[in-house]
Amino acid sequence: MPRKALTRRVRVEEREQAIIAAAREVFTRNGFDGAKVADIARAAGVAEGTVYIYFQNKSALLVAVLREFYEELTAKAAEGVAEIPGTFDRLEFLARHHLESVARAWHILALGSQQYRIVSDYGQTETYQFNRAYVAVFDQVIREGVARGDIREDVPLRLLGDIFYGGLEFASYTLRLRSKRFERLAAPVVADFIRILRTGMAAPAAVPDAAEDEALLSVAARLEQVATRLEQAAPESPQESERKAGMSLSGLTREPIPPARRQGKAGGMDPRVKPEDDG
Repeated sequence: MPRKALTRRVRVEEREQAIIAAAREVFTRNGFDGAKVADIARAAGVAEGTVYIYFQNKSALLVAVLREFYEELTAKAAEGVAEIPGTFDRLEFLARHHLESVARAWHILALGSQQYRIVSDYGQTETYQFNRAYVAVFDQVIREGVARGDIREDVPLRLLGDIFYGGLEFASYTLRLRSKRFERLAAPVVADFIRILRTGMAAPAAVPDAAEDEALLSVAARLEQVATRLEQAAPESPQESERKAGMSLSGLTREPIPPARRQGKAGGMDPRVKPEDDG
């Protein structure tokens, strides 16, 4: 390619990049509806008509911004994974990478979600393809983890991806709301997230130790023997004798007669007890 043509191509690419950078800035500041092409052109240092030479409309500008973001996000994810051997170390890297990236560009991602994910044909859009290319890095890590025996074979891949990225996006949102020190809090959040993902949240079932159970049963049996001997050796108290007497006088009901009731309210006998005939 002639030098003059190459120089012209470089200038075109630089101008396009300047417009995309300006669009990202204006979208972040004003949102999609509040952003004006004239403001984007002014920020890029070009005429408004020049913007339309490169991009058909404002929606095309947003797609270009999202494409640039996702291409960088995907490239860094793939590069990082390639340098890490362990499955869960790879997942921890991807989690940290995603959490930090979402925190930096959440305005742009929110715009993309609002504009495209709510449409019925989202699966046919360019933004969906950007997202799928990015998630493919995660999918490959999981497939290799299954092949290594690090991850169960029966785990649904798509559901796991939804849990992974959905959980991280909500965690990022919560961190932004609760603290301005995002960078300091991101590391422990990622560590906890991977720990739960790896081990689950159910408590391990207690497995009784056979020797310990046998010892406890032996102690319990001896205690029962001692209690029985104490009961047999203890003298019968007056209260116990009176209770037994009440039970024998209660007739067919076999209800013990409390001492107060046997004496009656005025000191007489209980009406259920027939007085003895003195004659």
